[in-house]
Amino acid sequence: MEALRRRAAVEREALAEALAAARDGAASFRNRWRYAGWAASGIAAIATTGWKLFGRNSLAAKAGRIASAASLLLGIGRGVQRVRRFW
Repeated sequence: MEALRRRAAVEREALAEALAAARDGAASFRNRWRYAGWAASGIAAIATTGWKLFGRNSLAAKAGRIASAASLLLGIGRGVQRVRRFW
């Protein structure tokens, strides 16, 4: 009986150590994926902000198109004035 008690105690100790190691491994795995999720969220937020600020339909792009159109119209206006001067 005493041998069985010792064997049970040893096996309980081994089981407790194995469970603790598994728990630590699971916690480490969970932490790694949590940090990866945070990083992915941060990158997505930065990309979205960049697209809103500098994308095709952003205010900066619209201002650039308006400036290009204004420059073209001003250039045509100057050309017409020069041609009228010679007539």
